[in-house]
Amino acid sequence: MRRKITSDLAWAALFAIIGGLVTIGFSGDKPQAVAIAWIAVALVVIVPAALNFPTRFFGQLMPPVWRVATATFHEAWRRRFLNGILIFAVLIIMSSWVLAYLQPGAELKMLIDIGLGSCRFFGLLIAVFLGTRLIADEIERRTIYTLLAKPVSRAQFLFGKFLGGYATVFANVAVMGIAFYAVFAIKAPQFREIDPEKGATTYSMDFMYANIAKAIGLTFVELAVLVAIAVAASTVFSWIFASIFSFFVYFVGQMSDFFRQLSDPDHGASRVAQILLGTIYRVLPHFEIFDIREAILKDQAVFWPVLTKHGLQGLLYVVIIMLIGYLCFNEREV
Repeated sequence: MRRKITSDLAWAALFAIIGGLVTIGFSGDKPQAVAIAWIAVALVVIVPAALNFPTRFFGQLMPPVWRVATATFHEAWRRRFLNGILIFAVLIIMSSWVLAYLQPGAELKMLIDIGLGSCRFFGLLIAVFLGTRLIADEIERRTIYTLLAKPVSRAQFLFGKFLGGYATVFANVAVMGIAFYAVFAIKAPQFREIDPEKGATTYSMDFMYANIAKAIGLTFVELAVLVAIAVAASTVFSWIFASIFSFFVYFVGQMSDFFRQLSDPDHGASRVAQILLGTIYRVLPHFEIFDIREAILKDQAVFWPVLTKHGLQGLLYVVIIMLIGYLCFNEREV
């Protein structure tokens, strides 16, 4: 037991040190610090894999969470509405190059807007409608009593539901992302050689392929936050009100920068408006940071430090939201 505790403390210390190195590396312009940080990150990936750390951690230290997540993932794929949304989304994405011709001179913009917009929109639908039903269905079928009667704590049950739901959303959006990237890879080369005299916009395509992949990656982070909101809301409201609440938080979060501008004293905002709008800006997740379509269309490089910052910010959102969800679920009578 003492050896196990010592090993866990050593791993915790190692991850803390790596996190500090990565922070130092990305916060400054020193190439040595960046190199040390990435070497340390590589060791964190290689060493645990060599010592079978993921299997030991998920298979021995968190077996209840793993079982709940696995059961949730398999059960989610049997939901018909989920399969319907996925099929419809793939059809929309595959037909995006045909729809792009409806706007001559801006075919590439239409292709990207339809493709990435479909991944985000249909991912939003799956994340909300699936996330809000995960706990509600267990309560309606009364299977939650059997699960909580076993050696499964409420925290393990809630976290397992989140992991299983997010794994399902991840798999669905991955299929959409692969479909869009295939369409983009086939269609994009012709825009590099387009004739400017025809009135169309030219693109250099220097960073566009990488930016598309990065945009899909940020979509995964965005949907993790949304699944956390849906699961946490379902611990308080019925699944219908939880869905409405999740959509509300998402769309208001898309306008967080707008609230920041309104709370600026230079815009003539009153003291009460500054406090209210400033609080909304600081409390709600900033979903607009996960949308980099403007940088893609301008063919600007989206650097890894920026992606890392947004990814860590999304992870922080997930941790805070799930902690709030646990506190609410722990006080709920089921």
